[in-house]
Amino acid sequence: MFYDSPGRTPAWRVGVPLAVQGQLSAIAQIYLQSSPIFGTVVLLCLYLTQPTLALGCLLGACVASATAWVLAFPDEDRRQGLYSFNAALSGAGLCAGYQFGSTLAAWVAVIAVLTALLSRAAQRAGIPVLTSLFVGAMWLTIAVAPSMGLQPVAAGNGSTGGCGLSPLSYLFCVIGQVSFIGPAALGMLVWAVLARHRWHLAMWTLAGAALAWCVAGSAEMLVRWPVITSQATGMGINSALAMLALGTFQRSWPQRLLGAVLSILLCLAIGTSGQPYFTLPFVLATWVVLPLEGRLRWKTMGE
Repeated sequence: MFYDSPGRTPAWRVGVPLAVQGQLSAIAQIYLQSSPIFGTVVLLCLYLTQPTLALGCLLGACVASATAWVLAFPDEDRRQGLYSFNAALSGAGLCAGYQFGSTLAAWVAVIAVLTALLSRAAQRAGIPVLTSLFVGAMWLTIAVAPSMGLQPVAAGNGSTGGCGLSPLSYLFCVIGQVSFIGPAALGMLVWAVLARHRWHLAMWTLAGAALAWCVAGSAEMLVRWPVITSQATGMGINSALAMLALGTFQRSWPQRLLGAVLSILLCLAIGTSGQPYFTLPFVLATWVVLPLEGRLRWKTMGE
């Protein structure tokens, strides 16, 4: 295993790297990977997008990981980041949506503790949590932000936004936007490292983004239905994640395609209400498709 340590290495020299690897693996798990190298690249791209995004992501991962350690959750799952990736993604998302300060930092820490506890509960129930806890954290924050005094990031000052429909830019922009990475060039770097780590999963992820682009592009040219084009970024994010997740769970290609199509339809359905859905369509689509083929099983990818 990647985390095995040499027999005579002093405990402190083993413990510190393992702790760091655990946080980086948690960040990598946003893309359903458990590679510390991949997590490092994602964290670097977040920093290059906006430093506070990297700070929020790392804060969430560390607090959730510490919670899992204090409560003696299974060691291997902790090291692979299974209890802290929702906290990492929530930290980045909250810092993307709200002005950073002591109140927001404290709230990220609270969310991290809650997501760690709920991740363990879902694991015991045999439910793949995916990014459902991130969605819940974002919705909860929207509800309580006014009473907490959290200030939204002013329009035009945020690090993330919609992805244009230029093909190359769109494909890599939505892959980066999964973790709130802004520029398409940084999304391309994330995809390239994913391809170096698991090339077949990277190609399926790109295919999911391409499918959403085809839907949005066709609507722009033929149908001119504003709802479709306005949801282009959300469709790309959720379709790419659906393909990635179902590929990680080793589902057949028709099931991967079904999950991606279903996630796009859910984006359009929820998008008409005007409510933010984040990665909810991906979660729902994956939950629908997974039981079609046997027992649910969380697959993690190590180095």
